[in-house]
Amino acid sequence: MKMSKSDWLSAIGMSHDEVPEKIILEGTWWQKSRYPMRLEYLSKVRELKFPDMYLGEFEGSKIMFCCAYGASRAVEPVHIFGLLGSKRVVQIGSCGGLQPNIKTGDILIPSVSLIGEGASQYYGQLINSTATNDLVQSANQALTEIGLSTHIGSHISTSALLQQSTEQINEWRMKGLLGVDMETSAVFSAAEYFNMERVSMLFVWDELLKGISWLDEFTDAEKVKQLEANRTIFEVALKL
Repeated sequence: MKMSKSDWLSAIGMSHDEVPEKIILEGTWWQKSRYPMRLEYLSKVRELKFPDMYLGEFEGSKIMFCCAYGASRAVEPVHIFGLLGSKRVVQIGSCGGLQPNIKTGDILIPSVSLIGEGASQYYGQLINSTATNDLVQSANQALTEIGLSTHIGSHISTSALLQQSTEQINEWRMKGLLGVDMETSAVFSAAEYFNMERVSMLFVWDELLKGISWLDEFTDAEKVKQLEANRTIFEVALKL
């Protein structure tokens, strides 16, 4: 779609001086619970004309927050706000762990994400896409100072959550990939296209090598770790 900046500003109902420096995206099914949880951190919150995109302020800085599940949805706010001039995008959400030392409640910070989704090709990337190293290091420092276990390295994003066979999971493990989600590689690809700084912080939900999925019941201690990790990655995202 060939639209000017003024066209997009009119379409989403925002003025030029409201363009946020940073956008935060969360890949999740549970939008109804996530929006109240996240938006309580922001002041002057309002929904833009495009549904599920909320503009607010945190410590004097403008932030746009959006729940965007899947690669094709996640690239849309990156495209719009990248074109408008937003400088930074932070992807948060959950993922499946692919290495035996990675436990539920740990945080993955992909330095590179292999492309297993179909959106990145439209932003010039076919094999992998990368994070901004300075943001990776800043996120890691902030999370480890809080006491969370973090892992930096290669990751993969796919478009078929329900079609991850045991054979595929083992192949990913043998390649040394840390985790799998559905948005990160596409967000990185679109952000790079618009010269945006970019980072992803994903808390581990599934321990895929053990055959543990998001449908399984976790112990009380594991649930506490998941909740703490989920809360913390958003708080760090706001401050990066």
